[in-house]
Amino acid sequence: MRPPASTLSEGRDAAGALHGGNPTIHPQETSSRFAGEGLTFDDVLLVPRYSPVHPKDTCIASLLTRRITLPIPFVAAAMDTVTESHMAITMAREGGIGIIHKNMSVQRQAEEVDRVKRSESGMIAEPVTVAPGATLREAIQLTERSGITGLPVVEDSGRLVGILTHRDLQFEGDLERQVREVMTREDLITAPVGTSLAEAERILHRHRIEKLPIVDDGGQLRGLMTVKDIRQRRRFPNACKDEQGRLRVGGAVAAPRDVERARALVEAGVDVLVVDTAHGHSQGVLDAVARIRDQFPDVQLIAGNVATHEGAAALVERGADAVKVGIGPGSICTTRVVTGVGVPQLTAVLAAVEGAAGRVR
Repeated sequence: MRPPASTLSEGRDAAGALHGGNPTIHPQETSSRFAGEGLTFDDVLLVPRYSPVHPKDTCIASLLTRRITLPIPFVAAAMDTVTESHMAITMAREGGIGIIHKNMSVQRQAEEVDRVKRSESGMIAEPVTVAPGATLREAIQLTERSGITGLPVVEDSGRLVGILTHRDLQFEGDLERQVREVMTREDLITAPVGTSLAEAERILHRHRIEKLPIVDDGGQLRGLMTVKDIRQRRRFPNACKDEQGRLRVGGAVAAPRDVERARALVEAGVDVLVVDTAHGHSQGVLDAVARIRDQFPDVQLIAGNVATHEGAAALVERGADAVKVGIGPGSICTTRVVTGVGVPQLTAVLAAVEGAAGRVR
């Protein structure tokens, strides 16, 4: 005869240990301690239905935030073993985005963001420049730090007087010489403001040059177009870019230095800030989100991580443009194992959607 449902089968308790009695379990006392059914993606399947769409016609572009669209919905995590400028550039070229991690100084993180933003562009609106009185050593250090190979040479007034290229530097042994002594100044090829990419490509090809300074009627430098940017545009047609044709990149921040770090990243041109923590539904994180939203009302802001209706709602109320969902759902994440905290991911996503109430993506 089977034992009653409220008792354990003979000889073992709930942990499987041998015992001499038959302890009783009260379902009404234990069931109230559980949140309910939790589902992860492996627990469900999609039911196939009729579709008139061919795979080649499918568009998978998705909103990352209210104003940022990813042609390919992939995001590189803000982890120090995953995302710095190289990964962020690679992700953006393929249509996704990388979030530069915060386990570094504020200055270095801002430099990583700047490196991504300057890596390619339709037109570089604020190119890195060098003064004619600078030494070649200073110019080389500037190119290495910025990851570029040539520098427009401008006076303090902003007037373009030359360009310093790799070709000008490759045979120079005296690095204390001034830039003005070796720069290319004769027959300098430039283009007027408003030059299209197609026109720029024709000029670059005609003169066999790689960089085309854009100047106004007064000779002031207003931008720079490069052959590399044009080639990259063709090679990566689905690249994730901003309105100026620059690759998009995100940066992670966290309390207590959230505003200081956020300001440096915004000044470097970051596209989206991510308040990145293990437990986003905590007072410190909520306060950080509110501070950043107050200081930078126009910046796109993602916050997390949360796994509940209430957590998502709280972040949205503080000004988040998108909510990051998931407590330990990754295959290599040990949060759930170590802490015993988390919600199966599909259930967490559905709860967060309800908490955000359609106000964020």
